[in-house]
Amino acid sequence: MKKIIYTLIAAFVACTAVAQTPSAYFMEGSTFRSQLNPAFAPLRGYVNIPVLGGVQVNASGNLSVSDIFYPVNGSLVTLFDKNVSAAEALGNLRSKNMLGVDTRINIVGFGAFRKDHKTFWSFDLNVRMEAEANMPYSLFDFLKNGRNEAVINDIKASTQAYLEAAFSYSFPLTDQIYLGARGKFLVGAARARTSIDRLDIKLQENSWNIDADGSFEMSGLEMSSMQRPDGSEYYSFDDFDVSSFLPNKGPAGYGFAVDLGVTYDVIPDLQLSFAVNDLGFISWGKKYLERGQMTKSQSFTGVEIIDGEVHDPEFDFGELEFDRVQASKGKTEMLRTSINLGAEYEVWRHKIGLGLLYNVRVWDVKTFHNLTASVNFHPIPWFTLTTSYSFLNGQGHALGVAINACPSWINFFLATDMLICSHTPQFLPVTSTSMNVTLGIGVPIGRRSHRIPGEYLYR
Repeated sequence: MKKIIYTLIAAFVACTAVAQTPSAYFMEGSTFRSQLNPAFAPLRGYVNIPVLGGVQVNASGNLSVSDIFYPVNGSLVTLFDKNVSAAEALGNLRSKNMLGVDTRINIVGFGAFRKDHKTFWSFDLNVRMEAEANMPYSLFDFLKNGRNEAVINDIKASTQAYLEAAFSYSFPLTDQIYLGARGKFLVGAARARTSIDRLDIKLQENSWNIDADGSFEMSGLEMSSMQRPDGSEYYSFDDFDVSSFLPNKGPAGYGFAVDLGVTYDVIPDLQLSFAVNDLGFISWGKKYLERGQMTKSQSFTGVEIIDGEVHDPEFDFGELEFDRVQASKGKTEMLRTSINLGAEYEVWRHKIGLGLLYNVRVWDVKTFHNLTASVNFHPIPWFTLTTSYSFLNGQGHALGVAINACPSWINFFLATDMLICSHTPQFLPVTSTSMNVTLGIGVPIGRRSHRIPGEYLYR
């Protein structure tokens, strides 16, 4: 079973090298800002550099690296290492330990203002990948302490990858109100979901007896079923290579989603904004859908017992068998919806902005709430520097930095909350539960926007 946990930990750590940050919400003029609220618009039209035009990943949850890795003799080891005591390893874990990653890579992106220099449209083609997992405290407790029995509930893991083609349109309703909408056509590439609702483990004389209730579904991925002597078919995770999560078939599903946003200039120096993103679904067809159900007891041999004590209670989770279930219809799933509610007050002739952002992200296992306060410096029209402080779901905090530069020849933005926090020699943040960077490079086109009052834009 440790193999599964190691895989989830590795995926979490690997994805923290590149990620999104809420500081990007206040990068005035950034081409990326409209991804967080479609009512926003950049300073000028743009054509993104393919792939480098926008790389965004958000790795978050309620676990930090320091909850998983521990320094021992100058190197990092996992909480399962024998040199890490059970009290130390389990002391910071919660009843539900959640990890999540979502990634967006911009393949094609361009946008332009209409003749009024206020109405803005854009088109983006993005590759998106999402993954999340929930591992209960009882699972870590059993593996770390080597207990003779355990009752483990609610193990969940899911991931999906899809292509997103999006058209965005933002326009003034009045001089103070701008509306924005983005319609997104989605092509599903691959999906996998595993849920073990109940896992009762008990040590018998020379074997582990497991009574489990769970299921899994896969779309667009290759996984062959095995056959028992009685002719029934089953799946085993030992037959699936999680390191090669790549679709090898045609589109596995189709879907649609919208982003909706609004900005309201209450007074000339105070702007309120609101956005709902990824409000939509993907319907995964039954043609490439594989399903398995696990509702019976299973046994595992090879337990090492010395002087009546269990040593290293190792059994292979991959050996659990899921009876194959014929899919009678496809599966429709909602996307991870997020909500952004922001306010920014400008001082010193639009050279400094004070921002506050409330963000809600809806996962399968939990809804996360974050609050970010920022100070945004724009001393000249084409440059913004943002510093921020985020309160992460009431359980952590992060310092962030973001810059956006849009002179006449380049549009560049970078945002991160990883530069200031303490980190390991491998540059992994130690105490933060959210590790983020956002990067993009494009080429500006057309004249500047007239959305920012002229005395500020052309000062």
